Amino acid sequence: MKRALERLVACAVLLGAASCVGERGSRAAGPDKGDSTAIQVLVVGTVHDQHGRNPNYTYEDVVRIVDTFDPDVVCVEIRPDDFRRVPYLKEMMLATVWGASKGRETCAFDWYDGTTRRIRRELAETPEYVEKEREFQELIASNPITVPFEERYGDYWSGEMDYRFYNGSEYNRYFEEWYRLSLAVYGDDPLNLYYESRNRRMMDQAWEVIRRFPGRRVALLTGTEHKHYFDRDLGSRDGVQLIRLEDLLPLTTAPLDPSVEAFLLEENDLPYYLEGFPEDTTRYYSGKVTNLIHGPNMDWRPEIIPTRNIEVAGLVLARWRASQAESPRLLLDEGWQHFLAGDCPGAIEHLLPLTGAIERGEVDDLFVRAYAYRNLGWCHDLLGDRDSALEAYSSVRRITAGTRMERSAEPMLRDVESTPFVWDAS
Repeated sequence: MKRALERLVACAVLLGAASCVGERGSRAAGPDKGDSTAIQVLVVGTVHDQHGRNPNYTYEDVVRIVDTFDPDVVCVEIRPDDFRRVPYLKEMMLATVWGASKGRETCAFDWYDGTTRRIRRELAETPEYVEKEREFQELIASNPITVPFEERYGDYWSGEMDYRFYNGSEYNRYFEEWYRLSLAVYGDDPLNLYYESRNRRMMDQAWEVIRRFPGRRVALLTGTEHKHYFDRDLGSRDGVQLIRLEDLLPLTTAPLDPSVEAFLLEENDLPYYLEGFPEDTTRYYSGKVTNLIHGPNMDWRPEIIPTRNIEVAGLVLARWRASQAESPRLLLDEGWQHFLAGDCPGAIEHLLPLTGAIERGEVDDLFVRAYAYRNLGWCHDLLGDRDSALEAYSSVRRITAGTRMERSAEPMLRDVESTPFVWDAS
């Protein structure tokens, strides 16, 4: 696998509009689907971070769809300049790792201006756009396509619909109509994230790659709200055979490549990156650990952290420690993970050296300084050393006083200064 990745060659396509990397690998023989000279394209609609919460359309499902189709080329919704250099949508990174593991070409085609969402938020508050929103909602509420769909499926986005639903004709038709109405009211505007401009630019970039592979299979992964646009465009082109997901079912259950399995089960996405990336490994690893065990309210309410997150965090931390020199953030996160796993003595082994560095003035990060002592205090309380716990809580007050974290000290500490901290990690 490592040798294959080392042989990946970066290439630019048509003035750098899209980028691709890969080596040509053999594809397992599959059933013929029509004209052997046609480019067979499967557009896979994805739901981005919802894959992590929807048991009926998981990240593994995305990979299984790609693995079942077994394409020669994988096109992913990632900006070419960011491709294999910085973290992106997880399912797009997974598809890239699948392609690398098979020796297939993987290409990036996303395009957007990072300021558009901010502009949209600002415009939405203006009287002109408030009135346009009212007009738009009236159209949605009386439309013969959108009304039956919403009545039938309700809150489809936060629900538990499966991959067939999000890649089906009803869903496609709904969003095609939704955006048609949006364009009628707003035009090609920040309120619909420049629907026509962005989709056209993405489609053009993807096509510059796709058209080079007559008679081959191409999987194109994009957000579900874009799928109807890509299906419509590609379906109208000569020499393209659009493949429907329903025609591929059931999905394969064959073993996945170890690099894909490690990404799914251990959050090990390093095969996604080109050599020399990610550039800032501390930020890379701390970001992964943050998602797993420092998410919203997790530092205040450890009981809400899933056991699986704690286990995976341990694997990430082991890779972090093996990859670089010890750092304050690494020590903090190792201590927190040991605490969450019910190992207070192990947590203290990491936190005491960290608090020593804090007292020597060697640690600038306010979050690290405050939580090192808070976590140390929780451990001492659980081990029955109340005096040491109170000393640690006093350090939290001293460190946060007069800083942006002063108000956070209350939910951090809760009532532990008057009552010993109690928590059952099991």
